[in-house]
Amino acid sequence: MKNKTALLLAMVLFLSTFQVNLVFAGEKNIVLGAIEETDINADNLESALENIKSMELTIEDAVKIAKENSREMWKIDDGLKEIKESRKNAKDQKETVETMISKSLTEGFTPEEQQYMNNYVTALLSKNNYYITYADLKTKEIEKNREVINVGIEIETKSLYYQVLVTEKTIEINEGNLNKAKEQLRVINLKFNNGTATRAEVLNGEMAVQRAQTELDSSIDDLEMAKLNLLNKLDLPFDMELTLTDKNLEYVPISDIDLKAVIEKAKTDRPEILTANNDLELQKIETHAYTAYYTSNLRQHKSAVEKLKDAELNVPKVYKNVELDVRKTYLNLVKAERAILNMDKTVEIAKEAARINKLLYDNGMTTSLDVLEADTNLAQAEISRYQLLVSYNINKMMFDNCNLIGSK
Repeated sequence: MKNKTALLLAMVLFLSTFQVNLVFAGEKNIVLGAIEETDINADNLESALENIKSMELTIEDAVKIAKENSREMWKIDDGLKEIKESRKNAKDQKETVETMISKSLTEGFTPEEQQYMNNYVTALLSKNNYYITYADLKTKEIEKNREVINVGIEIETKSLYYQVLVTEKTIEINEGNLNKAKEQLRVINLKFNNGTATRAEVLNGEMAVQRAQTELDSSIDDLEMAKLNLLNKLDLPFDMELTLTDKNLEYVPISDIDLKAVIEKAKTDRPEILTANNDLELQKIETHAYTAYYTSNLRQHKSAVEKLKDAELNVPKVYKNVELDVRKTYLNLVKAERAILNMDKTVEIAKEAARINKLLYDNGMTTSLDVLEADTNLAQAEISRYQLLVSYNINKMMFDNCNLIGSK
C-alpha cells in the first residue's frame, strides 16, 4: 500500500474541485469520504488513480509526494524498531549478567552459565551498559538521519522541479529567438527580391533559422528528460503529463549572514558530529572493559587503547571538517550570487546590442548577420541567466540547511 501513497496524493491534487476526506489508518492509508459530482467512490478510488494521465503540481506538493514515497524513510522506521528491540535485549542481557555474577559468589555457575560467562569481556561490556548505551546513541543517530533525509529529499525534489522550469523557460526563449530569425529571414528575402540584399545574406538568414530550430528541438527533448527525472523521483507513471504551477523562480539577495553562528549551529546539529561523539563514548566503555580484563602486554589491551586514541582524535577532526564544509557552502552561495548579478548586466548589454543592431540594419548601416548574431547572443544570455538563477536557489537551499546536510 505504501507504493501507492504518491498516487493517492496525486489524486487529491487532480480532483481539487471535489471534496475528498482522507483518513490514514496505520500504514494502510485507507481512503474514505465522499467525492461529489463524480461516479468515483472510496471502493474504486485506487483503480481510478491508475487512469490519471495528467496533473497540476506545486513545488510543495512535489516534496510531499517524494517524502511519502521515500524508501529511505521506511528503512529509518524499520531501523528504529530494530534498535528498540536491541535495547530491550541489551537490558535483559545486563540483568542476566548481574544475576550470574552475584550468584557465582555463593553458588557458582551452572554449566550453561559457565559457557555464557566464558566470554567475560562481552559480559563485562554488558555489565557496564555498553549495549544499552549503544542502542540509545544509535537511536539518536537514526532520528538525526531522519532529519537529514527529509532535508535531502526536499532539496533533491526542488532541484528536479527547478530543472523542469528551466527547460520550459529555455523553450520559451528559443521559440522567441526562432520567431525573430524567421522574421529577419522574411525581411532579407524581401530585400533580396528588391535587389538590396545578397544571396549570402539569405543563406545566413536560413542558417540562423535552422540553428534556432535545432536549439528549440534540443530544449524540447531536454524538457522531456527533466520531466522523466521528476516523475521518477515522485514514483509516478512516466506517461503522466505534469503541469508545474509554481513558475516564479525569484532571486532573493543574500541577507546579512553571521557565518560564525552558522558554523556553531552546524557543529551542534550535524550528524557527523553526533556520530563522532557517540563513537568516542562507546569506545571509552569498550576500552575500559578490555583494559580491565587484559593485561597491558597483551594485544587486546593495546588495541583497545589505540582505538580510544583514534576516537579522541577523530572528534576535533570531524568538527574541523564540518566547519570547512560550511565555509565552502557559503562561498558557493556567494559565487552563485555574483554570477547571477554579472549575468543580469550581460543580459542588459545583450538587449541593448540587439536593439541597436536592429535599428542600424533598418537604416542600412549594418548587415543582417549582425542582427542575427545579436539576437542569438541575447537568447543565450537569457537562458544562461535562468540557469544561474536555478543554481543560485539550489546553493541557497544547501546553505540554509548546512547545519544538517553537507555539500559533498
